[in-house]
Amino acid sequence: MNTIFFDLDGTLLPMDLDEFIQKYFGYIVETMYKNGRDGKMILNAILKGVENIIKNDGTMTNEKKFWQTFTAITNIPQEDIEPEFNKFYEEVFDIIDTGAQSQNMIEAVKVLKQKGYTLYLTTSPLFPAIATQKRMKWAGLDKEDFELVTTYENSSYCKPNPAYYQEVITKHNLDPKNILMVGNDVKEDGAIQQLGVDLYLVDDFLLNKYNLEINCKYRSNSEQFLNYVKQLPESK
Repeated sequence: MNTIFFDLDGTLLPMDLDEFIQKYFGYIVETMYKNGRDGKMILNAILKGVENIIKNDGTMTNEKKFWQTFTAITNIPQEDIEPEFNKFYEEVFDIIDTGAQSQNMIEAVKVLKQKGYTLYLTTSPLFPAIATQKRMKWAGLDKEDFELVTTYENSSYCKPNPAYYQEVITKHNLDPKNILMVGNDVKEDGAIQQLGVDLYLVDDFLLNKYNLEINCKYRSNSEQFLNYVKQLPESK
């Protein structure tokens, strides 16, 4: 093993995902109303765009799939409203940050880098890079910590589709047997096991909303994960 895939929400970034989404959508609607837009229509278009990203079959990037859906519903050209979204991420998005960080996971990333492991942030690519980088900072991390950060610009599938992981593996010429996936969602992160990749579930914020059987090679809390990382050999 020489490569680690990390999930973000609930793994590297401690958070209640439902609470985050509720606040995120609330601030989006409020911001768009302030901009003179129909906030509810825009939220509906965002939700449908996200739904279609999750169903994306690789024929286009998630970014193109999102905007194709959004413009069809709202009749607002991408170039007219995208600057408003970017301004939202720059000026409003940080309000949602609770300040919670996992020092165990921050230290684990540091130790893995020092030992020469290659790290990938395989977070669901529903967000543009500008938003994902903000959320990484909330977690106490930086994009320079990772070989790749998946965002809607560079991905053509989404979790829990195994093709999302396969796309990363293929593009970067990786060997599934040399990868460890570290996540907290039994379904979304566990999907990578279909490709022969081992899964480590960090269960501080375990998600298993479909009550699936938990079948993974490793499972522990973040403190025990840090201890596991410290015991790993140097990467070859």
